[in-house]
Amino acid sequence: MAWRDIVIIIAEYQRRFLDIWAVLDYYEIIEPRMRFVDTTHKVDPKWMGCFTEDVAIATKVHAAGVPVWLIRDARLVNSNMNIIKVISFTP
Repeated sequence: MAWRDIVIIIAEYQRRFLDIWAVLDYYEIIEPRMRFVDTTHKVDPKWMGCFTEDVAIATKVHAAGVPVWLIRDARLVNSNMNIIKVISFTP
């Protein structure tokens, strides 16, 4: 087996392991927190977070302690909103 094949196999294993770990975190930690929206949890910096255009989803997931990136069209942003940095979309 070539070195390149070994590297590809290890990378694929790592990707699948991290996917499984993320699903377990979701069902064991995040999903139960989202059932009880009365409590707001501290944001966990080890999670990559959630990208969404839906304000309701952003609110619910953030209250569960997940970092959130709310994607909005520039025309929908109020002039008094505190924006740290504008990022251009690059496909």
